[in-house]
Amino acid sequence: MGMFGKTSIRDRMNKLAVSYLAAGGVKAQGGGGGVETRWRGASRLLRSMVSWVPGVGSPRRDLQRYERHMLVARSRDAMRNHLIGRAAVNRVRTSVVGTGLLCRPSVNAQALGLSEDQADTLNAQLEREFRLWSEDPRECDAEASSNFHQLQSLALVSALTGGDVFVTTPSIEREGAIFSTRLQLIETDRVSNPDGMPDTDNLIEGVAFDNNGAPTHVYVCSGYPYEQKIRTMLTWQKIPVFGAVTGRRRVLQIWCDRDRPGQKRGAPYLAPVLEPLQKLERYSSAELMAAVVSAMFTVFIKKTPEADPASLVQNPLVSMGGHDEADIPVPIPDEPGTVELGEGAVVDLAPGEEPAVVNPARPNAQFDPFFMAIAKEIGAALEQPVEEILMHYSSSYSAARAAMLQAWRYYEMRRWWLVCDFCQPAYELFIDEAVARGRIHLPGYADPAQRRAYTRAIWIGPARGAIDELKEARAAQARIDAGVSTETMETMAMSGESWEEVIQQRGREMERRRQLGLIPPTPKQAPVLQEQE
Repeated sequence: MGMFGKTSIRDRMNKLAVSYLAAGGVKAQGGGGGVETRWRGASRLLRSMVSWVPGVGSPRRDLQRYERHMLVARSRDAMRNHLIGRAAVNRVRTSVVGTGLLCRPSVNAQALGLSEDQADTLNAQLEREFRLWSEDPRECDAEASSNFHQLQSLALVSALTGGDVFVTTPSIEREGAIFSTRLQLIETDRVSNPDGMPDTDNLIEGVAFDNNGAPTHVYVCSGYPYEQKIRTMLTWQKIPVFGAVTGRRRVLQIWCDRDRPGQKRGAPYLAPVLEPLQKLERYSSAELMAAVVSAMFTVFIKKTPEADPASLVQNPLVSMGGHDEADIPVPIPDEPGTVELGEGAVVDLAPGEEPAVVNPARPNAQFDPFFMAIAKEIGAALEQPVEEILMHYSSSYSAARAAMLQAWRYYEMRRWWLVCDFCQPAYELFIDEAVARGRIHLPGYADPAQRRAYTRAIWIGPARGAIDELKEARAAQARIDAGVSTETMETMAMSGESWEEVIQQRGREMERRRQLGLIPPTPKQAPVLQEQE
């Protein structure tokens, strides 16, 4: 047990604190004045800090296997059943990927010694070939069910809820297919140590790596380790991350977030907010149920001693049916508690009964402010403003636009991660096969430097959108006139399209107008649009 024997961590820290004081540390003072350490955050004697004793551990220890599995399970449940959790994940998916990130090849003409016209011709050829592969599920998907743009969305959601997702790149020949490179998404659960063996110095949760920390291969389970298979036994396949001969990527790992050097597996996107998310969901459900109950349960029947049911059976004829002393028919009474309320009904109460209206004070007037306060904290941790998560822009134009811009900072960062981890490597693998099959002729492609020049590409995603398009258009024109932006950048930001395609289409439209004798209006003749504040 070391030099401290079986003492607890708190006892060890207290001994260290005493040793520090004995060695001349700062004297602790009561009432929160001075502390025994130069940094109050490191104090072991302040009452507010005495119970906060986190351990200092490696990335593997701080994200242990069983803790990560529980985080994944709870994140998936929050994605299924928690409204805020599902909204946060879906908002990232829709804004980052949307209908898919489009590839615009952009070869480095200067490095390849090509003219601008030659580069444009080559880019058009690369784009045509890539569309043949990316738009057909049978070409790009090992399961033949999703095209490349749908795989982007699926990979992002899987990485957000599972912490990471793996993609293998098998070569599968199919009848009628042009290419054989396929992408197969593998959920984080299936990458694990064979037969549940413990982690080692060079193997962490199914990812093996060398002494430099670079991944060498992964172990992929034939099923899910936590599901019992009846007819077949689980097996693990060892797949190298890089090809032994060519060095091509055979396994891709798409991360949710990587926070520390040496980290091998990721934590889910909702991991930091699972506790408040669960409590907020329970609170919201309880308030909703209380409101439903209050709408149904509004009137009591108040009975006095005069309405004692025993008084109704004083006459034996009442219990038997028949006539009383005045020869008046007496009906048999119903079971107790059969008084009901109806819409617009008039209830004839018995003697000694009177209605009493109950007001349970639901819906709670303080529910919305408290809910929004917690939702703001959750949004801050997830880097999404609460207006973006709830899709509710009730403030001014400036505040709503600031919320959208702040959210798009995160979306663009997440899009860049997806491009680096998934889109660009997949594009490079496709170009490798296209060159090997002779469909594209790229001189000097075997040279790694030339290969990088040939495989450069721009990935265009959904546009940001605008609250006031007139103001956004004027701002874009002002940035172009000031020389701080370009038409290409503004076109991509506002419409998500390529400036080359837009300007070519615009030229064709202008030429068609001239052929039909329809002269387009000049800027002076263009109608002036009024701003809508």
